[in-house]
Amino acid sequence: MLGIVTALFIPVFLWSSGLTSGTRSFWELSGLIATERIVLEEVNLRHASTVASANCTIYVRNIGKTLVTISDVFITDEYSGATYQYGTSKFTTSDPVTNNPITSIMQGELMKIYIPPGMLGFNPATGTTYLVKVFTTRGVGDQYQVKA
Repeated sequence: MLGIVTALFIPVFLWSSGLTSGTRSFWELSGLIATERIVLEEVNLRHASTVASANCTIYVRNIGKTLVTISDVFITDEYSGATYQYGTSKFTTSDPVTNNPITSIMQGELMKIYIPPGMLGFNPATGTTYLVKVFTTRGVGDQYQVKA
């Protein structure tokens, strides 16, 4: 009888321990998202002579308690509603003081995101308002309204 109960208990134990570890990882991720915060301190989006020479510089500060990695940037023309998306392949991230490449920022640190000429894909119209949104790999973000 003891052997039968033990044999039946092993699959139940394995299933429940797997379920528990999945729940634990969910709560750990939720805890990281709850402590992750960024703020866009400044955005430079300027009109250029051609689309190929237009660029954008964004300064992001980590005000949360979790290490932050930027994954996406969106720029929306508030007049026309056109939205442009930039993934990590279309922008560079660096330390604004040393200009050394960095991939993430710790609490209190600042990061410069640069969308180089040719990658912006449009020429910001002078006097037009744009909404710039930046998101982390965990989906936390901030936005900044700027006039070109």
